[in-house]
Amino acid sequence: MKFNFRPHHFLCALCFQGRGYSSAFIANFTSIMETLNLIEGNHTVIHIVSHTDSICDPCPNRMRNTCTTEEKITVLDRSHATALDIKAGESMTWGEAKNRIAEKISLEKFHQICATCNWKKYGICENALTKFLGTHSRQS
Repeated sequence: MKFNFRPHHFLCALCFQGRGYSSAFIANFTSIMETLNLIEGNHTVIHIVSHTDSICDPCPNRMRNTCTTEEKITVLDRSHATALDIKAGESMTWGEAKNRIAEKISLEKFHQICATCNWKKYGICENALTKFLGTHSRQS
């Protein structure tokens, strides 16, 4: 199994709590996370892309390979790519991605790179990330 992720979707996936833009979007994202959350899910390959991805497929904001808010999403992707030291065209496993998040992302960094995200105000991601960072040792 292989998925395509935009850079900002690594944190979205880590923090996903079953909410989204439509029932089809939520069902798709839930299915992706069910795969990634299996023990063997850590070996699932994720290819980094600079356009709509596996998570975006059923999103009502998707217009072929772009989003109706592409400019805003591109800013999120750039800040996440820089923070995680990743770029389009690279691949990593979900396990490697989680290790990278634990190593490179702090709550302070989260607040910087996700500042313009509409979902940030709900606190879902901050709570999930706090829990994740509490169970994964950070390497500086």
